Amino acid sequence: MCGVFGYVGKSGAAGKIVNGLKRLEYRGYDSWGIAVVKEGEIEVTKKVGAIGDLDVGEWPESHIGVGHTRWATHGGVTEVNAHPHFSTDKSFVLAQNGIVENYQDLKKNLINEDFEFISETDTEVIVRLVEDKLKSVSDLREAVRLAFLDLEGRNTIVVLSSKIDHVIAVRNGSPLVVGVGSGEYFFASDTLSFADKTSRVVFINDGEIVEYKDGEISVFDAESGKKIDFTIEELENLDVDVDKSGYDHFMLKEIVEQKDTVRSAVQYSMKELEPLIGTVKKSSTVYTIGAGTASYEAGQAAYFLRKIAGVKAVELKSYEVDSYRDLFSPNDLIIAYSQSGETADTVEAVEFAISRGAKVASIVNMLGSTLTRISDMPFFVRSGPEICVCSTKAFSAKLSWSLLVSCAIAGKYDEAKKSIYCLSDMLQSYFSDKLFERIRDLSRKLKKSDHAFILGRGQNYYITLESALKIKEISYLHAEGFAGGELKHGVIALIEKGTPVFVLIGKDEEKENIISAAAEVKARGAWLIGVGQVENELFDEFIATPDVGVASCISNVIPFQLVSYFLALELGYDPDKPRNLAKSVTVK
Repeated sequence: MCGVFGYVGKSGAAGKIVNGLKRLEYRGYDSWGIAVVKEGEIEVTKKVGAIGDLDVGEWPESHIGVGHTRWATHGGVTEVNAHPHFSTDKSFVLAQNGIVENYQDLKKNLINEDFEFISETDTEVIVRLVEDKLKSVSDLREAVRLAFLDLEGRNTIVVLSSKIDHVIAVRNGSPLVVGVGSGEYFFASDTLSFADKTSRVVFINDGEIVEYKDGEISVFDAESGKKIDFTIEELENLDVDVDKSGYDHFMLKEIVEQKDTVRSAVQYSMKELEPLIGTVKKSSTVYTIGAGTASYEAGQAAYFLRKIAGVKAVELKSYEVDSYRDLFSPNDLIIAYSQSGETADTVEAVEFAISRGAKVASIVNMLGSTLTRISDMPFFVRSGPEICVCSTKAFSAKLSWSLLVSCAIAGKYDEAKKSIYCLSDMLQSYFSDKLFERIRDLSRKLKKSDHAFILGRGQNYYITLESALKIKEISYLHAEGFAGGELKHGVIALIEKGTPVFVLIGKDEEKENIISAAAEVKARGAWLIGVGQVENELFDEFIATPDVGVASCISNVIPFQLVSYFLALELGYDPDKPRNLAKSVTVK
């Protein structure tokens, strides 16, 4: 959610910034801006919409600048509200990732001091606040530090000065990393944005300032202003291609990549899993935590832990942990789920659990992210960059990892690995033109509907929730996932003739119960679509999925990923960039 990218080097700042911002597009944005310094003046370009294929030759030649992709929170989607924002005298610009929770009070005070505001943003409040501090201090870094201490909320800012080669960035909550190249530095929201340029990284912690001046970077404590030491880390396998590889959209490419990524996710030996397994066994309660798609990953993981490993596991939505705060203890384990590793609600929940003495494991898809760095036991699904805003391959990968862990605890490590390898093998041929055309035909019928419902039980319950979310996110069709047992308790009132109802079915102890649920909605005129490993005469249509033992429920989400994709195309929407959504939700 929002992305910052600053560059200092030898030349070509505009091109480097455009490239960095494009590699940040996956975070979601609705406007963008670039500022570069040329002969002591800052030139800014701000636009609404996608960055697109830009001619960087239109920008002045410069070796220093900053860029930003904005996802609107305060103020509409306009060029005026886009970042970076100028100071009144145009001596510096500032871009922000985050939310200033006390911006209204700060703005009132600044207006009383005769400061004028051009935009509707909370970001401009930071700019004017820095200007106010410059009345009493002459050093820009000190003015930025003092202004930052007045902000409430999770914020990261980057400031570019026109007077000298000078970049200042401060972090609190929202991510900030510095890439160290050969004679160049990158200030960014994540490592992916400069992964094609360098693998040497400085991770900036909360409450730290990083400054580029006189040809080098320095790090300071934001509270005291004192200079502190920092470490340059070398990240392995950081450089990855961000392209569609011949596919029309990143979403379809990433769906198909699951044939390989489910296998990559379980490349952990028993020795590597032993610290986590031992901690799980010693814990009073295991809490699995996530938000959005990651909350369904967490729910499925808790199910696996209970059902397969016999572990007392509780799934929590990270934004609704308040009632559990006093229950966390040193005897508990938190397993945090996140694609980016920067999800604000999840990071905050984990930080509180840590303060209560709980142990933390995390499973993410982004090297060097906040969750990995605050976890006792960080794990990576190794799915490669997921550029489409909506998660597909990271979801199935984290479920594969969760299944492996649960089976390993139960002494069934080999069984789980064999099942997931089998899934990978079967998906090599499962993705075909024939499948795609069949799903597209189904999508053509679905686009005429106002609602769709997805029923499942047991191992398939959280799959129904994620499947419905995919359809909502990408096609904007209203879809809901329900436990099959919920029908008689009210949900069946929503079923009428022609209502599309998907039924997830597997070869398990819930098979007969879910068939009974299917019969109930069929009797009320539902258009019944079966998905899974067991066909039945009740189904008007049936989409078979790989039958791979304990991993079968993971394969059941794939048809819904494809339905949401083709449904979006049928309705004329961009599946990679759904409206109003951001992939990396770094604000609450």
